[in-house]
Amino acid sequence: MRFVYPEFLWALLFLIIPILIHFFNFRRYKTLYFSSLKFIKRVQEETRSIKKLKHLLVLISRVLALASLIIAFAQPYIPATKTKAKTGRSVIAVYIDNSFSMTAKGTEGELLSEARESARRIIENASRNTLFLLHTNAMNGIEQRVVSSPDALERLDKIEPSPINRRLDDVLKWQRTTLKKENQTKQRIGSIQHILLSDFQKKDLNDFNLEEDNSSLYYPILLSPQNKQNLSVDSVYFSTPIHKKGMNNELHIRIKNYGDQAVTNADVHAEIGNIKRDVFVDIAANSYIETVVNYTEPSTGSKQGKITLNDKQLFWDDVYYFSYSVIDHSDVLVINAENAQAPVEKVFRLEPFYKLKSIREYEFSADLLNGTDLVVLNGLNEPASGFSDEIVSFCKAGGTVAIFPGPESQVQAWNALLTEIGMPQLGNKISTGTGIKTLNYEDPFFDGMFEKKKSELRMPSVNTIYRCMPQNNSDYLPLIAAENGQPIFLRTGGSLNAFLMCSSIESKHGNFTSNALFPSIVLRLGEMSQRKSPVSLTIGGETFFPVYKSVKNERPLKIKGNNIEFVPQIVNEGFASTLSLAGPEAMETLPAGNYNVYEDESVIAPLSLNYDRLESTTDCHSSMEVQEIMENFGLKNVSSQEVKEGQSVTKIDIDKPFEYWKWFILLTLLFLFTELALLKFLK
Repeated sequence: MRFVYPEFLWALLFLIIPILIHFFNFRRYKTLYFSSLKFIKRVQEETRSIKKLKHLLVLISRVLALASLIIAFAQPYIPATKTKAKTGRSVIAVYIDNSFSMTAKGTEGELLSEARESARRIIENASRNTLFLLHTNAMNGIEQRVVSSPDALERLDKIEPSPINRRLDDVLKWQRTTLKKENQTKQRIGSIQHILLSDFQKKDLNDFNLEEDNSSLYYPILLSPQNKQNLSVDSVYFSTPIHKKGMNNELHIRIKNYGDQAVTNADVHAEIGNIKRDVFVDIAANSYIETVVNYTEPSTGSKQGKITLNDKQLFWDDVYYFSYSVIDHSDVLVINAENAQAPVEKVFRLEPFYKLKSIREYEFSADLLNGTDLVVLNGLNEPASGFSDEIVSFCKAGGTVAIFPGPESQVQAWNALLTEIGMPQLGNKISTGTGIKTLNYEDPFFDGMFEKKKSELRMPSVNTIYRCMPQNNSDYLPLIAAENGQPIFLRTGGSLNAFLMCSSIESKHGNFTSNALFPSIVLRLGEMSQRKSPVSLTIGGETFFPVYKSVKNERPLKIKGNNIEFVPQIVNEGFASTLSLAGPEAMETLPAGNYNVYEDESVIAPLSLNYDRLESTTDCHSSMEVQEIMENFGLKNVSSQEVKEGQSVTKIDIDKPFEYWKWFILLTLLFLFTELALLKFLK
């Protein structure tokens, strides 16, 4: 037997008081007045042994009554485990998984609703003096409070579905840390019971990592959906990153089936502005399918859309939001050096879509890069270090750089710049096997560029190229390759957008500029330089939205939409800024939907947010698998249960260590009545 408040046991020392009272009270003499000797005879008939027995029984009754009362205040209990228990208040830590997977339908409504009712029964059936740590996946400062049962019941009604998802070991670590802090700073914590109400998806128990514990009790309670079928809109993307007015767009939509049954004629509805399309798809079990929606871009400006899927199970992943921009022009800056070639500028001047600014190398200043989409280095032989730093910063801020080096390039100066943007370094010149052999037609750069068959294309000639020497950080894709296998024209393959011609385009080095391929490449460079914001972002996590301008701190950007206004954290990086949408605050404030980024009252860019699809899976552990996993990692007292037929018929038997104080109250009353009976009836 253990005690919640063992300090009350010091009151047992007061048992000496009734002993002293009895000792002095029964030693006193009583004077009797009588008129006949027959009364003396009656007094002498009362034996000394009976008097002693009566006094002793009364004393024992009083001492036991007082001792029982003191022990009741100390709140005795018998721990459920055989390990050494700690003294203090008993706590039941109740975790309710309120992630989106818990919105699946159970026997008596949503799983989250069943979890709330299960928790309600646990709280109502617990002892009155039990404390509760009731929390969800939020695990914020409000949920760190250890409260009484009325407060826990009040908080229970406020639990709603949330996009936040937690691993089970992270939940238990948070509970341990919170209760340890409570024990150290506020009140003594005794026995601890962990109630875990969840569907226990397998992804949440991968690499389970937790310290051993043989003193607390663990009750994982599994809530299983009736139907484990689920469809979701997994993602969308465009065939080409280029968006122009009048251009045909191909929107790819990926639909995923998480169930073990095939689905036929699933209705997929697409809305892009006033454009509406319906597609019906068949999806095999545990698979996905991609369908394409074609439409013509009617106008310029910001575009927002959504894909809706008709599904009967989980609903939160049936809608996918996306957005993009169709611009009406592109800003191009051509920096001409000593060996600049005129055809570069002439090509851009042919198209009114491009707003061209042409300068000499010595006229360059960093402020010219603000608002620029494409920078073309035309005939430069040796970039200065300061100039290179500005170009690298511009490229890393989302700008596009196209390099046409001069015929006498200083490769060491170029290599410092190329290494910073993930390009291979330039080596010595090569004059053999330099004819163009292949074009990488599969790359999006050439998408829709040619109408003739590949075999009928007339290739330009190239006499001399610089050897490419890949480095450890090189990440590039050859677009045009020579007969000797060396790339002639290439682009970066990572997040940066840069292009490199590995040869001078002077006429003495070939006829590249006089071939029809050259203006096609230059115009495509301008098209590919369009500043592209993400089609959509996932709420929470390490999510950042680029804004291609420097934002002053005194004028914060705002995200507005759906009657919601959110001020994100801004990180300025040179010629661009990023908005941070990471963390629980963004997840709790911003639901999935289409928004706009505002500076003052002006719209800078459209923004679309979607929930993470991690919760779409229906692959869950059984209750016994959960218990086995927890026991394998050192949790000694685990008792798993499962809600199979609804909460109304589910028995949840939780240890109640505070039942024994009531028995001692009854013993106190019993001993008091015994004392009264002895005094009245034992003559």
